[in-house]
Order: sequence, then C-alpha cells, then structure tokens
Amino acid sequence: MDEQLITNINELLKVQFQTTSGSIEHIGGGFYGKVFLVELDVPPYKLVIKVYNQKGLNTREQSQLTTLAEHAILPMPRVYFVHHSSSDIPFDVLCMEYLEGINAGEIYEMPPENRKRIADQIVDNLIAYHSVIHSEGFGELNADTYTKDWNEYYKPKVDLIFEKATIMVKNKQLDDEVYATVQYAYSNYGKIFREKVEHARLIHGDYNMWNVMLDKDQSAAAAVIDPFNCCWADSELDLYQLNNANGKYFGLLENYRSKIPLSKNFEIKNSFYELFTEIMHFYDANVDVAHSNIKEEANQLRIQMKKYLE
Repeated sequence: MDEQLITNINELLKVQFQTTSGSIEHIGGGFYGKVFLVELDVPPYKLVIKVYNQKGLNTREQSQLTTLAEHAILPMPRVYFVHHSSSDIPFDVLCMEYLEGINAGEIYEMPPENRKRIADQIVDNLIAYHSVIHSEGFGELNADTYTKDWNEYYKPKVDLIFEKATIMVKNKQLDDEVYATVQYAYSNYGKIFREKVEHARLIHGDYNMWNVMLDKDQSAAAAVIDPFNCCWADSELDLYQLNNANGKYFGLLENYRSKIPLSKNFEIKNSFYELFTEIMHFYDANVDVAHSNIKEEANQLRIQMKKYLE
C-alpha cells in the first residue's frame, strides 16, 4: 500500500478518535476510489475508510446513505465523519460504520429456502426505497430545483453520455459495433421512453449483490452498502443491476417483477439504462472496457430494439 496514504489516514484517525490505528487493510474499491478496513483500540474499534479519486463524492455518499437509511429495511452504514481534500491530506474521505457480514456477490450455492428468504429481503428492501415518492419531482437529492418530467431530467444526461461515447470511439476506447448500437438507441430515445414515468422515486443507484452483505451462516441479508447515483428518478433505473453479479441465481428481477408492475417498455428501457450507465462509468473513471461485458450489453439492447422499434 502507498505509505503516504496510510500516514494520512492515521493522521485523520488521530484527530477524530485521538488514536492511531491498530491496522489498516485495503479491502476493495472500484472506479471512484479505494476502501480500507481500520481497526482501532478505542470505540468503534472497527470502521471503514473510503478514499475518493474525485472531489465531492464523500459528501454526496454521506447524503445518500443518510437518506436511504431513513427508509430502508436492511441496515446501512452510519457515517462517522467526512474529510475534504486539503494541503495536508490531499484527497476526500468518508469514514463510516463497519457492518459485519459476508459479501453476497460471489455465492452460488446455498439451500433453496435460504436463497428465497435472502431474495425476498433484498427485493423488499429495494421496494422500500422505491416506495418513497418525491412530490417536487426528479433530480439530485439536494438539488435547488426539480422537474416534474423524467425525460426533461434524464435526456440531458443521455446527451452527455452520447458525447462521451463519441469521444471513446474516436480514441479507439469503444468498439465500432457498440457505438453503432449507442447511436441507434440515442436517435430513438423518444420512442424508447415514450411511456410517461409517473413518479420520482428514491433509488439506490448501484443495487447489486456486490453491495449486499449476508450474515455469517448465509441464511439472511445483513446490510446494504455503497449507493451511487442515488437520486429521485425512474425506479426502473435501479433494476438492471438486479441481474448483475449472481443476481440471476437469486432470481432478483423476477422476484421484483412478481411484486411491482413494470412499464410496458421495461425490457428495452432496462437494456438502455444498463449500456448508457456503464459507458458513463467507464468514461468518467477512465477505465478500459476491454474486459467488461459491454459488448453483451450492447447486443441485448440491439435485441430489444429489434423487438420494439422495427
């Protein structure tokens, strides 16, 4: 690990908890930063530190965790403190509660009754988020203004993603066939999203099995972590993630569909949301798409467009 980074984390811990850590272990991360498990000799004894690559994501996640926790069935981490990049410690930090559990994302074998129970808990928790309607309309959690029309809020984001895709293909970062699918979907946006989204609902933004923790005996869901792009949105923007990781093994999307009616154009919207969101993440984080599933995602969108548009 970066020695200077560890030194900086220890400086933060000394200020916040009047102690230095017993240990700091790098336990993961993603496009936007690194995650560390910290053990202290004082309460809370264990905690999680997230170090971000981009400014502002710490306070954004703090707000997301707080809002989601107010409406959740499953526990979410409490935030202990945030640090904003400074001359002494030049990166943004979020420090939060460590929740015990086993990451659910790579588990493919368990008794059927456990799998059904866990699927119900995960889906019912998501429905609890989605049941919260924002009467002012669509937008970011703490926006100054909101819009009553989903397309008025979402289409400018799609315009920007299309610009990013165009840059990526010019830089040989995106396959020509994938880009052709993006172009065709973009040009048919009005048809794909012609069905009105009636309500602005609370979404997690990254609700997949990698962000679910199970209890030690893998008999129940224990917690949900790591929201991203949590906002007031079309609730169906959350749903493509239910098939990621081992979500299909747990039947998450089918479980949700059995409890909540989906839009008439759900299948094509779902494929659109997945491909365009992934392009946004890859561009923003400057990550190589070579080993991603983006070609399969584009293929699924082509299949849906053939059904719905031709």
